[in-house]
Amino acid sequence: MVNKVLFVIYVLYCLEVGIFLLIFPWMRLWDQNLLLQYSSYLRFLFLNDFFRGAVSGLGVANLILGVWEIAHFQGYFRKA
Repeated sequence: MVNKVLFVIYVLYCLEVGIFLLIFPWMRLWDQNLLLQYSSYLRFLFLNDFFRGAVSGLGVANLILGVWEIAHFQGYFRKA
């Protein structure tokens, strides 16, 4: 029972982080980061479309991991 609860928490975490990392770099709030006002290097890096794409790629990887875990859910608990 505890394993199933932990599994659900893990899958929800993967999906939530995946959606956040996929969408957030393209929002206006990403541009209004207080840290970017003080460092021109970080501003250049964080506002670069390739960097935003890399962060979104991590989000896609998290979403794929969450979906893969859901697809293989039955196999984990049959072994136990």
